[in-house]
Amino acid sequence: MKRVLAYLFIFFYTLLALALFPTTHTHIPYPQLIYPATALLYVLLVALSVRLIGWQESVVGILTTAIFVGLFFPSSDTFFQLDWMALHELGSQCIVPFFIGQYNRIRYAPFTRRYMIMLLMGIFCSYTHDGITIPLCAGFIWMSVLNHDKFFRSACWPMVIGFIIGTSISIWKAHNGESEMMTDYLDTLSAHTTKSIALLWDTKIFLFAIGLSAYLSMRRWGRELLVRCLKEHPLLTHCAIFSLCTMPFAPLGLDNAVKGVCFFCMFWTLILGKSLINKYMPIVKKTGINLQNPKAK
Repeated sequence: MKRVLAYLFIFFYTLLALALFPTTHTHIPYPQLIYPATALLYVLLVALSVRLIGWQESVVGILTTAIFVGLFFPSSDTFFQLDWMALHELGSQCIVPFFIGQYNRIRYAPFTRRYMIMLLMGIFCSYTHDGITIPLCAGFIWMSVLNHDKFFRSACWPMVIGFIIGTSISIWKAHNGESEMMTDYLDTLSAHTTKSIALLWDTKIFLFAIGLSAYLSMRRWGRELLVRCLKEHPLLTHCAIFSLCTMPFAPLGLDNAVKGVCFFCMFWTLILGKSLINKYMPIVKKTGINLQNPKAK
């Protein structure tokens, strides 16, 4: 019941904010439809993100995810522009956590013919989301290599094959369109790397994710927590690493590469936050242990 109330709170708060906050539009077409549809899709995006990181049982987790999605989700600044294009963008972004969640759900399930529909889902998702397609494709391939002995016996292989096809089409289309492709010369690669680092340095979620990871890696209990997060969410953590590795090349454009890094950094930060809250919240409630020193009494 508390979780339902949390989602209702997010819905009505978003609806109220849309109605009261000033907009740049002199005329909003069909506001009686756009307002509730935007709020509903935002709640759906939050719910899918919460399920993806395994925080659906926590009211604190739901509200925290809602804040993070509103602040740090790629293209979140276009979600509430109150036109049909913004509504389409918000609905399109719901596909991403849904797709990854479906992979996590069925990757150990035995294959049957009904899962062939996932082939089309993989092509559609990868072709329409340039920001995440390459690191997520690399993550799928790496996960497939780790489970190569039973890959084609599991239900997820049509989804992975479809995603590889869609990614290949996106790169081929970008190449024919003469967009930013892989650099051929070392000096160009170095300049591209410098530019990508400068762009990432201006993104708060990237700095937050790197800083939190560095802080945890300097402590033994923090390293154990990082390893546990890696084991619980292998796809997302590997994708975060691959998104950083593809930044110097950015085959689909530097802006898309930055969006991909921010997308996976946001989920990585939420995963770490979930682990920290799960670690400390029961202790704080029962004993009041100092959060800065887990061994303090």
